[in-house]
This record gives sequence, structure tokens and C-alpha cells, in this order.
Amino acid sequence: MNFFDSLIDDVLSQTESSDRASYPYNASLCRKDTGYSQVIMQRDTAYELSGTGMSLVTSADINDEIIVVGDDLDKISDNRKFARISIVQTDDIPDEQNAYKLIRKIEYVKYHYFPDGFMIRTSSSSHKEAVRVAKTSVKEGISFKEIGNLLIKKYKEIDEVRGVKVIFVTVPDADYDSFSQIAQKADSITKTLNHIMNTVNFDCDTCNLKPICDEVEGMRELHFRSKERNM
Repeated sequence: MNFFDSLIDDVLSQTESSDRASYPYNASLCRKDTGYSQVIMQRDTAYELSGTGMSLVTSADINDEIIVVGDDLDKISDNRKFARISIVQTDDIPDEQNAYKLIRKIEYVKYHYFPDGFMIRTSSSSHKEAVRVAKTSVKEGISFKEIGNLLIKKYKEIDEVRGVKVIFVTVPDADYDSFSQIAQKADSITKTLNHIMNTVNFDCDTCNLKPICDEVEGMRELHFRSKERNM
């Protein structure tokens, strides 16, 4: 599965920074999962992070690690922009229907992890992600390493997942608009894959998703394989 590989290259090039820390995945160092969505009141909030959250899927080799570009959670004291990018290696899935289902399953992981003192707000219709961090958690020394370990652990509950790199960005001068654009493009690719599975119209000239097929490697070939099966 290589539909998102060019977007992954863009993310990796944008997160090369001297202000960067890397931690290997360690399942024993996860932030506690409360098992439910916490509500952190404003009066109990140390700060808020707001920006972009996305998952990008590939069959290329990915090392299990957490990367932090900028300040870690225990060093932040003010509201700021951030980005969370999960790069997830899976088995190669040649069948487009199963590939689409797997992409959606990976995306849904963000709704099923609940780090203690780290309230995540996201929606199914948006790539925007916002976080409230509790004052007590900052005092305890909460870190992205703990959050990332928990998130990777959740991804690895999916049988087809082989490797996960989670990148957190908090550096003030990062190009957060670019991260948002990458997330929008990833969403368009997923929608195009779904369209290919379900459409009965194979006239590319009249399809509003034609630019994605033209741009994303392998998407046009997938479309015509689907066309041949439906003729």
C-alpha cells in the first residue's frame, strides 16, 4: 500500500529539526489509559494544544518510535499549535476493499485511546485535533513519550499493523498550514479509494476525483482494475 508515501515523505522532510528527540517504543512506559473520555475543566487545565492529527498508512518499513519536535508536554506553559502524525506500516493489502477498511480501522484508533490527564477532542469529519493537558499531569511530568507509547500500543492491537512512528510537533515556527494540507490530501485519497470501490461511473473526464487519480501513484491502475472486474 503506497498511496500515502509521497505525503509521508513530505512529513518526514518537514520534521527534520535540530530541536528533535526520538524515543524507541516501549509498551511498559505507556501513559495510563483511563478507558473513557475524560473531561478536564478549564480551571484544571494547564494549557491547550490545537492543530492537526492524522494517520498515514504505508507498506514500507517503519521503525517503532516516538519523535518530538519542539517542547515536550512538561516544558509547555502556554496554549500553542501542534501536530500529531502517525505513520503506520501494515501488511501489503492488494485488494482495495480490504485496504480501505484497514485505513479506516487505523484512523478510528484516535477515538479509542484515553491518556490520563490528556483530553483529546477530535471529530470524524475533520482532521483537526485539540488537547487539554491537566495541571496535575504537568506536575507529574507527563510526556509525549508516554502518550506515544500508548497510541502505538493501540495501533498494534490491529493484526495487520507492523510498525508505527508517531510524530508530535510543538515548535512555534513549524508550517502547521502545510500539515493541515497534507491531512486534507490524505482524506481525499481515502475518499477516492472508497469512490473507486463503489462507483458505477468509470468516465474519468466527468469525475471530480480525477486529480487524485492523476497524482497518486497506483490509484489510476487500481481504478482500471476495478473497472475490469465490473464489466
